[in-house]
Amino acid sequence: MVGLSVLALLGVLGAQVMIARGRDYPFEGFAHVSYRVDGALPALRIAMLGDSTVAGVGVAQESDTLPAQTAQRVAQRTGRAVEVEGFGVSGAKTNEVLTQLPQRDDFAVVVVVIGSNDVTKLTPPWRFRAQTKRMLDGLQGPTVVGGIPLFGGATAIPRPLRDVVRWYAGVLRRAQLQVVGQHPEAQFVNIAELASPRFRGVADAMSSDSFHPAAVGYGFWADALAPAIVHMVEPV
Repeated sequence: MVGLSVLALLGVLGAQVMIARGRDYPFEGFAHVSYRVDGALPALRIAMLGDSTVAGVGVAQESDTLPAQTAQRVAQRTGRAVEVEGFGVSGAKTNEVLTQLPQRDDFAVVVVVIGSNDVTKLTPPWRFRAQTKRMLDGLQGPTVVGGIPLFGGATAIPRPLRDVVRWYAGVLRRAQLQVVGQHPEAQFVNIAELASPRFRGVADAMSSDSFHPAAVGYGFWADALAPAIVHMVEPV
């Protein structure tokens, strides 16, 4: 009986995965985000790499994207002008990040928000750890890594599949935290702890696709990322 129950659950999960992957998402995102915030002090240049959340899927205006909102908050904290270039690619996984950055020398800090597609595409933990280390070694400079979110508000993924996704996200997030913590030029930002809980009860934090954040939600993520970026460029 237990075996039949497990097989039945796996069948349900398999069907739900196919449904979730086959959904049409109404937002295309931006192939390249280029945004500047004016300030009294010399400009800080930031690159942001990652998946659809960096590409701005879920919002219609460039100023509402995660790169732009992060730049706004860094400028507020530092008084500096901030120029951000976002190179997000929908569907990107950790092993694809290094192909997104055109030239490291132009940027004081690189911010990477990645890992959600490693969860949904079941990258094994040992491979994920190796790919995260390879990514950080390849970026060669101050890097801020935004960790995998909770997936709690992603109602486009039905339950019980969403519960499985949340569990596996935790497995890979812990691997992320461990690898980033061992890298001398990288800092981990735990979006799952610092931003994801703020989505609860905020109806307009998620976009209409019920999978990606809306402008408000990206603002929560930007609030979490900005202090780490400031610490990188203005260490106490």
